[in-house]
Amino acid sequence: MIRLLPAKNHIEMPWKNGLGVTREVSRFPEAGEYDWRISLATIRDSGPFSSFPGYLRSISVLEGEGMYLTIEGERSPLIPPFQALNFNGESSVSCEIVGGPLLDFNVIYREAAMQATVTWCRSAEWDYQGGLRVLFNAGSAVRVQIAGQDYQLDRYDSLLVDEPGTLDVNSGSPEARLACITLLNK
Repeated sequence: MIRLLPAKNHIEMPWKNGLGVTREVSRFPEAGEYDWRISLATIRDSGPFSSFPGYLRSISVLEGEGMYLTIEGERSPLIPPFQALNFNGESSVSCEIVGGPLLDFNVIYREAAMQATVTWCRSAEWDYQGGLRVLFNAGSAVRVQIAGQDYQLDRYDSLLVDEPGTLDVNSGSPEARLACITLLNK
């Protein structure tokens, strides 16, 4: 299956701690407790993150100057845009934003059920290694080809792919920013 996930279809929902709003890109399963979820969140003020016992998280900055996370009392180095930081969802985490509001990109997954990797690139050929692949476009429009089909990903669109084949991503722009997410069942 290959499925285009347009940004206009993102579902908005409140954070668990009630301090903000998340826009859900995709999740599995679609109802009830999920094994994985990909989302965007606007962080307007520094403060605590919600706790997600049993989950692991990966967070990246999409818009803004960056942030620091304090995880279990340890302050991270500055997290600049397009650099993933992984942490345990159960940890006590607080955020300090730099230079005003920012938009972040989150991948959260059930530790007992899944493994996930998040890498950022500008363009690439992405070979199938098993599992589910999600290509998220954080830059200008890109063209993606897989299995003889062309797809255009506008800003914040995603492509969900769970079949073999090479994703050929041609950004045509030095401004391109793509998150390559692999989700594998344990």
